Amino acid sequence: MHLSPPHPSRLHLSLPTRSAAVLAAAASLLLLPLPGPAPAAAAASGTTRYLDCSAASNGDGGQNSPWNSLATANAHVFGPGDRLLLKRGATCDGTLKPRGSGSAAAPVTLAAYGPGTARPVVAGNASSTEKAALHLYNVEQWEIRDLELTFKDTAATKRERNGLLVEIADLPDGVGTHYVVEDVSVHDVNGDATKWSNGIQFRVSGTAVPTNFDDVLVQGSRIDNVDREGLTNRSTWMCRPQYGTGDDCGTKNNWRASTRLVFRGNTISNTGGDGIVLRAADHGLVEHNTAYDLAMRPMGSNAGIWTINSDDSLIQYNEVHHVRRLPDNGDGMAFDSDYGNNRAVFQFNHSHDNEGGFMLFCGACGAGSSSTGTVVRYNLSHHDKDRWLASSGEDSADLYQNTVHFPAGSTADIVQDGFGTTHARFTDNVFHNLGSGGFDGLNNQGTYHPAEFTWAANTFYGNHPANEPADPEKSTADPRFAAVGGTAPADYRLGADSPARGTGTAIPTLGHQDYFGNPLPQVCRPDRGFHQASAFDDSACAPVDPVRDPGFENTELNPWTGYGGVTLDTVTRHSGARAVRVGPAQAAAEQVVQVRPGTTYTLAGWGKVSASGTELSLGAKQYDAAGSSARALFTGTAFTRGSATFTTGPTATTARIYCYARSGSGYGWCDDLTLQEN
Repeated sequence: MHLSPPHPSRLHLSLPTRSAAVLAAAASLLLLPLPGPAPAAAAASGTTRYLDCSAASNGDGGQNSPWNSLATANAHVFGPGDRLLLKRGATCDGTLKPRGSGSAAAPVTLAAYGPGTARPVVAGNASSTEKAALHLYNVEQWEIRDLELTFKDTAATKRERNGLLVEIADLPDGVGTHYVVEDVSVHDVNGDATKWSNGIQFRVSGTAVPTNFDDVLVQGSRIDNVDREGLTNRSTWMCRPQYGTGDDCGTKNNWRASTRLVFRGNTISNTGGDGIVLRAADHGLVEHNTAYDLAMRPMGSNAGIWTINSDDSLIQYNEVHHVRRLPDNGDGMAFDSDYGNNRAVFQFNHSHDNEGGFMLFCGACGAGSSSTGTVVRYNLSHHDKDRWLASSGEDSADLYQNTVHFPAGSTADIVQDGFGTTHARFTDNVFHNLGSGGFDGLNNQGTYHPAEFTWAANTFYGNHPANEPADPEKSTADPRFAAVGGTAPADYRLGADSPARGTGTAIPTLGHQDYFGNPLPQVCRPDRGFHQASAFDDSACAPVDPVRDPGFENTELNPWTGYGGVTLDTVTRHSGARAVRVGPAQAAAEQVVQVRPGTTYTLAGWGKVSASGTELSLGAKQYDAAGSSARALFTGTAFTRGSATFTTGPTATTARIYCYARSGSGYGWCDDLTLQEN
């Protein structure tokens, strides 16, 4: 992750409290990943071996005669149902690198034994050539619990070092299956500044056999004082067109995603670089983690929790704070949808006090790279610095129902626009800006391009810069938070008299709950921001038209985008004060609208042309994978009403509607559009 092209990507609070209802409701959300891994029970037929590195002599591995060296444990080949138990309070110096695999019914268990609560410690030897304190290499079906891993020698030269490294390469069947890491403590890993040094990493290496992980769970673990990254995965099998030329991909196309990766309920602090990174994954899940005091040492560009080159990543219920932004770090934000991503979702997260802000879009951060479909919803950002969104490329993003607070004295911008092109829609967000920032070029060097962004039903309270965006349902009223400037999410709930209640616009992909677990309206207008405070009755509400400014009554074209000759006409119109005029051919006004998958819609509106021989189309496109389109054709010189019906694809969440001067030398006008579900 970098904020300067064309180089490839990089980049003491308890776990946030959530109600049982919130946790249970997560399964009902849109875009949830595939089911996560579940620990298996060890078979009774396996053999238990005991390791006590404080024992005076090396025994046979029984509880009364334990092994006393890592070398003995590393020489043993473990099988299904076996257990290797390390003595609590004892320290083993060197690298534990066991051999052998379990089975689906009987994994191998690596855990602690003995009285007390002290963990067994494996301390990597900094003077050796080993790259991890605990290194699982080309083994499968392992479950690891209750260990303490470290790899510290401040006098040693920094090099690749990891607390736990799970590595697979060129497996015969191409899949490494079932790994559980639970309640493991990793600390003081004196690694170098490369992304090969981590607290915990799952790594696919090798170049002969396409290989991936399946069924990985890291939960309830603690990572502290490590260089460079905290909890990550990576792969040599990561090249595809949207990744561009990153990592020497060139024109190679060998992307093979790891599946069922779950990083849940972990705490990461005091890293030299990133907190959690999800790479080359399909439906990866990162949730309920706390990450803070990150990027604490000069190690390039870093962020809190981010995903790159992955499909359908879900980043939710995390708290990230105090990510630093050192002189060599262009990032420093809590979250990042980096390049090569498709349909990443960031929801229900709590971000505060991060020097680089809340969110980065970095789709154009690699040469020839792109990202698309990022969704950012129901997040809280308060007291973040520099900017809320740093934008460096995203093909089609939606940011909605987020709450943002900048305190008095803040200079943070809402959006900083950088290199690359970003197409993003901002809907039903609350920007409570008591500072002086607004909309600017990234790092005060780039240029803010307002045409890249569309806005609908957002609240802008406080500072109003000259380039504040046009929004057909903008509110500048105080949202009246419960306790402005507070540190807890509850402080940013909407008060009983908040004008943000019930004034949002409907979003077909809204989901089913807000940050606090409250249900969301599916027909009625929602509240703005991350808190749904109002009661509602969907059966009593009329559907809200998803077309923004359907009568072209805004004084600016936004939220429509013009191609060719497009103007707002105050003379020729069907009703109201304005219509849109397009032409001569070819020229169009277009807008991306949100739709429901697998749903039939009718687009209708009034149109006319200036002279015979000119054709005007009112239509929809980009609503299914087949590239279908539907349109009504106007050739008359008087306003008439036309309509077109279309059905969205099974995964479609957006469509592009247009008013298009298709042919001829005259002009066409469109006005008073509607888009309704059938």
